[in-house]
Amino acid sequence: MRVPRGVALPKSAFHDLGAPALLARMADRLGLPLFVKPDRGGSAFGAAPVASVQDLSAALVSCFAYSDSALVEEQVQGTELAVGVLDTGDGPVALPPVEIVPDGGVYDYAARYTAGRTEFFCPARLDADAVAAATEMALTAHRVLGLRDLSRTDLIVGDDGRVTFLETNVAPGLTETSTFPMAAAAAGLDFAVVCRELAHRALLRG
Repeated sequence: MRVPRGVALPKSAFHDLGAPALLARMADRLGLPLFVKPDRGGSAFGAAPVASVQDLSAALVSCFAYSDSALVEEQVQGTELAVGVLDTGDGPVALPPVEIVPDGGVYDYAARYTAGRTEFFCPARLDADAVAAATEMALTAHRVLGLRDLSRTDLIVGDDGRVTFLETNVAPGLTETSTFPMAAAAAGLDFAVVCRELAHRALLRG
């Protein structure tokens, strides 16, 4: 599974090792542009693209407001995808990938939850090989992480067709601008029925 080159930076290291030298070294090692995000959380809180070493410090300060550890990664260019995985009792199944095209170029909080700020294409405008690779990566992540019921894996498909894994969300958004319900609809599923089945399975486990 291909992942971005990156480093995990604890907040304590950011303060104790001296920010200027540390940031310059990270930028030199990983190259620019970069992407900073908390090691946990959701809705893009604390996540930001970084174009220069000067921007890196502010991005990390913002990130550390949401987590005690930051992931600093190379910024992978390409088509952004969200691939939902659903298991209602017969094993995990990948839903059609959703292609994400935010109007400002960054899929941040506003782009996620403001209607009209992001254009979505489901199924994604990709060839069959790229779709197959993306869905298989989402299924692999779901299985390897030991997840159940539902998940959403975020990916980037480069111009060369290679798929890069970004992250897997165990509690994907279910709002009118969220990708999971879009993917379920594209698969011909009644989302209300899907939610009822998931709730029923959870009740039986309880």
